Amino acid sequence: ACTATAIMLSACAAATPGSATSATGTAYGDFLAARYADAQQDPQAAVHYYTQALAADPNNHALINEGFIAAVISGSPQAPALAKQVTNNALATMLLGNQAAMNGNYAEAARQYALLPPNDLSGLLAPLLSAWALAGEGNSTAALATLQPHIDDGSPFGGVYALNAALIADQAHDMKDASKYYADPANNIAAPNLRLAQIMASWQARQGNITAAQAELAAMANTHPGLAAALPGLQADVAQPVIINPTDGLAEAYLTIAGSLSQPDQTVLRLTFLHFALDLRPDLTSARILLATLLTGGNNDNRQSATPSKAMMQSALDTLKPIPATDPLYGPAAAQEATLMAALGQTQPAVELINKLLVTYPKDIGLLEQAGDTLRGNNQFPDAIPYYSRAIAELPNPPPAEAWTLFYDRGISIDQSGDWTKAEPDLQEALKLAPNQPYVLNYIGYTWALRGENLPKALAMLDQAVSLAPNEGAIIDSLGYVNLKTGDTKQAMQLLIKAVQMDPDDAEVNAHLGDAFYADGQKLQADYQWQRALALKPDAKLQADIETKLKQFAPPS
Repeated sequence: ACTATAIMLSACAAATPGSATSATGTAYGDFLAARYADAQQDPQAAVHYYTQALAADPNNHALINEGFIAAVISGSPQAPALAKQVTNNALATMLLGNQAAMNGNYAEAARQYALLPPNDLSGLLAPLLSAWALAGEGNSTAALATLQPHIDDGSPFGGVYALNAALIADQAHDMKDASKYYADPANNIAAPNLRLAQIMASWQARQGNITAAQAELAAMANTHPGLAAALPGLQADVAQPVIINPTDGLAEAYLTIAGSLSQPDQTVLRLTFLHFALDLRPDLTSARILLATLLTGGNNDNRQSATPSKAMMQSALDTLKPIPATDPLYGPAAAQEATLMAALGQTQPAVELINKLLVTYPKDIGLLEQAGDTLRGNNQFPDAIPYYSRAIAELPNPPPAEAWTLFYDRGISIDQSGDWTKAEPDLQEALKLAPNQPYVLNYIGYTWALRGENLPKALAMLDQAVSLAPNEGAIIDSLGYVNLKTGDTKQAMQLLIKAVQMDPDDAEVNAHLGDAFYADGQKLQADYQWQRALALKPDAKLQADIETKLKQFAPPS
């Protein structure tokens, strides 16, 4: 787990092969299992195996260090106990400070935070944490004095410090200083977000500026369509303070920093800070939503592949589930839950959850499209069509360019339900809205080739699609296939060989190359390619087609 964040995860330095592998017997086996679980993106399993390794070898400092890192990354309840055994680790120091604050001992929290090294991300967070600990001791004047130099030094994070200063003054009912500092974050935080909008709107509403507060939230919802369903609830709660006590403030500080970091190699720290935020304030919904997003690949570092593991998706789902239906952000969070359920193969529960949301928001185009996508992704094409139709019915006339996906997906669903005549107009409408969309060009051109229709147009369409997406093996395959259909076997061979090189495990692409080999008179190569396609477990229709060819065109033995 050692990345560019190693200064904060200083336990990584201790976990050298020599020290980590000094564990013997059962402990070493569990250590290897933990490492494997980490590589498989299963942090909960990694913590389990580190715990077992430590039970067998409790004094192995390398195991303690690695076990602690795994525990904080996953938000394990075992992290606090391990933090007490770790030395020279900034995250352990933060965690111990957090625990003290949660127990109401802000003096001890301040002592722990003062131990943080004044460099890199530790140096960035230390003033925020120390200031909130001082606020917890009732000394908001000292808290603001702690932050002031960092507000004045011109750093890119000046707005973050000003925002926290405003929250500290606000929580202490120091309206004069709160007003001064609230004037800074909106100007100094480069990327405004929903949480900042909530904070600023709350302040404006409590100062009697309800109209401005409502407009702040509406502007954020207008730029993020997924928030439209949340807007009424957000506006209803606009006058509620966002921070009730200094522990809430500490959680806010961790959330603010997690939201401000953007480098791929900082994902581990962002996950950790969000777990810290939720330890301090379990009802911090913005932290739950961001954590779930990161767990499922919202940002990747060298620990995570582009496709999250099932364990990570389940962890993200578990993170979202505690959000109550009364929360203003329940709608977006529940939609995110449904996406995760579908990815985990839970299609029916996912659709049921979306349908529940549609009772409240029956005209929400995003939810209707999501329901259609969920069913289409499970090959339930006829069931998907009504959702796309409802979404299309809500579009303005003429539809916007971004609506091409609705017509494209409905067209595919109708075609896969067996009615190309009704599907083609939808696909042509998608192409009209997005004339340079390679996937639309590919679907129409390839379907024409399959049906033996409009082959010159199909060839031109697929040429255009390949020029727009030259690294898409499936589209190159389509162009190769239409060349084969038009009798240009040599060109088809070149394209299909390239397509197989790009997508070697695609059964249909391999089958097409077999067809090209056969058309070129290379029957042994055709037989091999069809056999390979069959081994790749094609769908029933393609399997039957390949088996027929193998029987009819088998080379002489």
